[in-house]
Amino acid sequence: MTALSLTATLAVPGLLLAAAPAEAASGCYITASSANIRSKASAGSTSLGVAYKNNKCTEKSSTYAGGYTWYKVKMTTGNAKGKTGWVRDDLIHVPEDDVHTCIPEDTACHTG
Repeated sequence: MTALSLTATLAVPGLLLAAAPAEAASGCYITASSANIRSKASAGSTSLGVAYKNNKCTEKSSTYAGGYTWYKVKMTTGNAKGKTGWVRDDLIHVPEDDVHTCIPEDTACHTG
């Protein structure tokens, strides 16, 4: 925990994160102009509703199908509020998109 705090302090001096870890890990929002909320992780499945850009959601789980990562979400704002279904990864922003952790033992993180 100390190393993580020290790293965050070095990266952004004076920044304090206010969100609880569980809350930060589950929030998401629609980035496309519109996105179908699907009954299954498939573009061919039934649309349960449509969410629009910046509508917020909570992420429940994810799976890989048909060449895409799909996120099962529950919409928390907008006209699709309360609906739970699947949204394709290129139509949504999830917190994992922002997080990149590099440890010294991971040679894939190092360039040159």
